[in-house]
Amino acid sequence: MDPQLTSLSGSGLAREALSRAEVLYTDLDGTLLGRGGSILTDLSGEPSLVAAEAVASVNRAGLPVVIVSARTACMLKEIARMLAWQDYLAEMGTVRVYGRGSEVVYDLGEWDERLTEDGERAYDLIEDSGVISALMEAFPGALAYHSPHHADREVTHLLRGYVDDDSAREVLDASPLPLSWLDNGVVNPRSTELARVKEVHAYHVMPRGVDKASAITADLARRGLTRDQAVMVGDSLADLEVHEAVGLTVLVANALRSAPVREEGASIGNVVVTEGAAGHGWAELVRAWLDARRHG
Repeated sequence: MDPQLTSLSGSGLAREALSRAEVLYTDLDGTLLGRGGSILTDLSGEPSLVAAEAVASVNRAGLPVVIVSARTACMLKEIARMLAWQDYLAEMGTVRVYGRGSEVVYDLGEWDERLTEDGERAYDLIEDSGVISALMEAFPGALAYHSPHHADREVTHLLRGYVDDDSAREVLDASPLPLSWLDNGVVNPRSTELARVKEVHAYHVMPRGVDKASAITADLARRGLTRDQAVMVGDSLADLEVHEAVGLTVLVANALRSAPVREEGASIGNVVVTEGAAGHGWAELVRAWLDARRHG
């Protein structure tokens, strides 16, 4: 474990924060889910019930868990159903869903409401602006749609490849729409289309002014809760960046494979790390949460 990061088990501040927590926000891939995006495998692909048993434990306690993910609302609806959860923040927080679809709230950040008043999807407006084509032309052979995860999106565009973030943002700045570029870390696509790229990242093109943190803040307000009553667990920079929106941010151990995550996490006071990776770390957090609520 990185010595600069405090362990969940050894942190009195984490225990205090967990004793107050009323809701857990969770990432999925690399956090709750193991290899292949399964809750029944660990990161190495070995069968494991640890994460599934932790989900049953938190559900049994009647504590809400809200998924916060880059995945689409359509994908998260099925995942939430299988995990017996109700609410999820999809597409990096741009789509907030309650009751598995009984209420849907779109957050388009800095966009003028008149842009979508005719019912046109934000996704289509981004495509029609020409910015995606401009990105592909600016980085030939280095960018592609992140298939199949780019399908059925309502707001954000999801790409994969390896490009300079500042250069990509310059392309977005030339767009008539206020857009942001988000690097969501390394992925392992089953594709040879980017064979010459040294590593493959997932990138989001989305309305400026909205992210996971803003979505959590809006969700907490809807629940009548404060940031001190919320915990976030994840494995990436995008998850770490919500630290100002919650009382405690927990990284699962595999997050430390990323140097930027290690460096950023070590500089933030309300960040701790689990001993276990992915679902095992997630279960470690749940055990600590339930224990803190029982014993204060």
